[in-house]
Amino acid sequence: MLLEIERQELNGLKAERNLVRASIATMRILLGIFFILGAISNFIYLREPGGLLETVTTFRLRLWGFGFAGIGPLPAIFAYPYAFLLPPVELVVGVLFVINRQVRWAGIVMLLMLLSFILAFGLVGPDSLIPNNQASWDKNVFLLVGAWICTAYDHYRVRRQEKLGQL
Repeated sequence: MLLEIERQELNGLKAERNLVRASIATMRILLGIFFILGAISNFIYLREPGGLLETVTTFRLRLWGFGFAGIGPLPAIFAYPYAFLLPPVELVVGVLFVINRQVRWAGIVMLLMLLSFILAFGLVGPDSLIPNNQASWDKNVFLLVGAWICTAYDHYRVRRQEKLGQL
């Protein structure tokens, strides 16, 4: 009787672990696809009016939002490398997330990119906390949390495999 109860609990834990793995894998793949699509869009519209290059070279950094007019734009010495390096880095990071390779390192780069987006558009949106059609904190913060979860889980998984290999 006791063995049967323990077996049922063990099967329940395995099912929960599989659900967590599937959820994180789904989140990782969706984040990767989002970054791949963002990279493709940034490649296509890099030099177009309102595209990435124009945005990076003319947009004032909002930093914290709440109607803050911002500083900037970025000096050309930073803006041009950022604009030209962002799409390929987004593409590489997105592909690594989708194929589940080097997720820890790709996740760290993704976190830094998302942090730069939050600094550029402000932690709080241009008018209020309520999302509107303007670039605002909501999408970037949620993506940042998702990327952190995927990165932390991959770090845990790799460390666990390393410890099991040492035994």
